[in-house]
Amino acid sequence: MNIDKALAKAFQDCKSNGINSINTCFYPNCSEKSINSHILQKNGIISSIAENSHVMEMQISKFKEEEHFFKRTGINIAFSFPCFCNKHDTELFELIETKEIDFSDYKSCLLFTLRTIYNEKYRKLVNVSMNRCLIENHSDLYDEEVLKISLDQEKMGISDIEKTERLIWDDLNNGTESFVFQTRKISKKEICLSSFYNYETTTEMEEYLKKYGTQKEDVIDVFINLFPYKNDSILMMAYKKKDEVIVKKYVNDFFAVNEKRLERKITNLLMFLCETWIISQSLYKKRIEGNDAFFGEAAEFSYRNMDERRFFDINIFRDNFCSKFKIWRKNFITLKF
Repeated sequence: MNIDKALAKAFQDCKSNGINSINTCFYPNCSEKSINSHILQKNGIISSIAENSHVMEMQISKFKEEEHFFKRTGINIAFSFPCFCNKHDTELFELIETKEIDFSDYKSCLLFTLRTIYNEKYRKLVNVSMNRCLIENHSDLYDEEVLKISLDQEKMGISDIEKTERLIWDDLNNGTESFVFQTRKISKKEICLSSFYNYETTTEMEEYLKKYGTQKEDVIDVFINLFPYKNDSILMMAYKKKDEVIVKKYVNDFFAVNEKRLERKITNLLMFLCETWIISQSLYKKRIEGNDAFFGEAAEFSYRNMDERRFFDINIFRDNFCSKFKIWRKNFITLKF
């Protein structure tokens, strides 16, 4: 077996072990086996952008020629992960899955955020298990120090998520409101997005480290969901109330700009900050097919970008997406930092 195949096999074996090991319901103090849960509901949301019960999902593989690529995926599998047991999955989300959704209702919005953070927690738990497996069994193939750094980063990420997790459960159990939610109805976009990202830029994080000699622990999260609902799409964003003074203006801008500018903002999030999204086959064929490499180039740029709050003139919802991206690539992809 050549080295590339050995690396790929070790990686996939350890990742599979990690996936198989994370199978307990995330509901507090529940030890039942989790079922496959959709980040956003399959019926009425994901199904509304599906064609022949399939959507396109961006995936990443270090062992393919194009590391970022799109795969046609059935809606029973797409945008899903093992989250809650059947009982808790059914009971907890009844408010937003079996009834008309009231987007002015705090609890309803909170439930969308809960699955968003658990999907990221699940991914990080898998990565922790995978890295441990690679360290223990394949240090002859992989750089052990690099794996340990990655392991520590994933553990720190889980710790951050658990702080948010506790706030959400406190709100659900006690009727408190620890988050600020904003929603906006826009024309239907054939995309489902569910993610969160740091408000702080890389420059700001490095300046904090230089000033205080330690990493900033309490980073500011911005939560975002975008999904079709009936004949429109719903944009939902949130942040913790304690961060309102800092992040309010940034989030408010998503709700103040006209729809074309909003589309550009969303496109920038898809390209540079958020990985958890799916797209209809029709929109994929119109805008992306044959240009999957754009997303690898965007990822390469985002690894080096120091100002993640800057938005560029690219819009996946418009016919000029490819030509605009090529202009952006010419100006920025070779940018040196």
